[in-house]
Amino acid sequence: MTVGIRLLQQLFLLVILLQLEPRVADSNNMIRCIDEEREALLTFKESLVDESGVLSSWGPEDEKRDRCKWAGVGCSNRTGHVIKLEIQPIDFGSFPLRGTISPALLQLHRLTYLDLSLNNFSGSPIPEFIGSLTKLSYLDLSFAEFEGPIPSHLGNLSALQHLDLSLNHLFSVGNLDWLSHLSSLTYLDLGSNNLSRSTDWLQVVGNLPLLTTLYLYRCHLPPIVPLSLSNLNYSTSLQFLELSENNLTNSIYP
Repeated sequence: MTVGIRLLQQLFLLVILLQLEPRVADSNNMIRCIDEEREALLTFKESLVDESGVLSSWGPEDEKRDRCKWAGVGCSNRTGHVIKLEIQPIDFGSFPLRGTISPALLQLHRLTYLDLSLNNFSGSPIPEFIGSLTKLSYLDLSFAEFEGPIPSHLGNLSALQHLDLSLNHLFSVGNLDWLSHLSSLTYLDLGSNNLSRSTDWLQVVGNLPLLTTLYLYRCHLPPIVPLSLSNLNYSTSLQFLELSENNLTNSIYP
C-alpha cells in the first residue's frame, strides 16, 4: 500500500514538473530576448553622436536596465518586446543625432514602427538592411540628410502602411516598380526628392489599392504620357494628392 502511494506521489510530481518545464523554457527565452534587444539598442546608440542627450536615458547601468523606459522606445504591453523606435531631437533648437544607423536594429525582431526623422545622417545612403525589417508597418526617414538612390529593397517591407522619405537628397535610378509590392500603403510621401527618371510613377502609385494620401511635391516628375495610362486601375481610396512644384504643364491627366 505504501509503495503504491509513493508511486502515485512520484507520478503526481512528474506531471507537475512536465507542466512547469515549458514555462521555465518560455521564461528563459524571454530573458534572452530582453537581453538581446537591450544590447541591440545600446549598439545602435554607440553608432550615433548625441550632442543633445536625446539618448541619455539609455545605458547598461542597473538603474537604466529597463529598455522599455528609455526615451523613444516603445514595448508591447502583451509580450514586452520592443515594437517602436521613435528617435528625434528633443526640440527644434537642439542638435539632431548624427552618425550611422547600426544594423543591430535587425535584432529587434518585433519592430513595427521606426521613425528617425529630423536627424542628420550626413549624406549617407539609406542602409540596405532596412529592407530586412519586414514587420515594419510605419517607416519615417524624412528630413534626415540621406543621399543617394531611393533604395528598391524597401519593396521587401510588404507590411508597410506609412512610408515617408521626404525632404532628403534621394533620387530614383529608374522605375518605381518596388513600390508595387507595398500593397498595404495608405500614406506615401516622397516629396522633395528627384523622381525625374521614373516614367512609371503614375502607373505605380495609381495601382496602390489602399493609398489615401500621396505627396510628390517638388519631385521633378516626368510628364504624364498616354502610354503610362494603359492598364491603370485608378485608386478609389485616394483622398489627398500633392503634386505642386513639378513641371507637368504638358501632361495628359487621367
